[in-house]
Amino acid sequence: MGQPIRYALICPEFRFKAVLALAGRAPIGGEREIALACLQVARLCAGLLPPYALTTEVMVLRAENTRQWLSALAIPQGMRTVAARILEALAGLDRARVAEGLADLVIAAAVQLDEASRTEMDGLITELSAPGAGEIFSAPPIDVHLQAS
Repeated sequence: MGQPIRYALICPEFRFKAVLALAGRAPIGGEREIALACLQVARLCAGLLPPYALTTEVMVLRAENTRQWLSALAIPQGMRTVAARILEALAGLDRARVAEGLADLVIAAAVQLDEASRTEMDGLITELSAPGAGEIFSAPPIDVHLQAS
């Protein structure tokens, strides 16, 4: 009793609640689209970290899809340029460059982001900048053959 069930899945926790809430509160138009752009780019950047550690192929595909989606948003040109740099770094799985770009994105969107949103984004930047950030992370292969115990 009191111990987790042996084969229970942990409940995933959404890490960008404040950014999402900001997008939900913002009026339709530029402010909301800036918040949504930050949210989408941050979620994609989080894909470099465990437990996700997306492969190069998946990251390239998602970065390209995000680039197309961002082209339809009403965001300032400076922010669009920063987001494009982040997407390039994501395609190369370069965590250090992604962290630098994400810090620039937070600066570019500083007027629209509230304190809680900046805190969430800064936490991601810190994780991406951690020692070994320049290394490409590859997840260990998953053994799909479950053994009965």
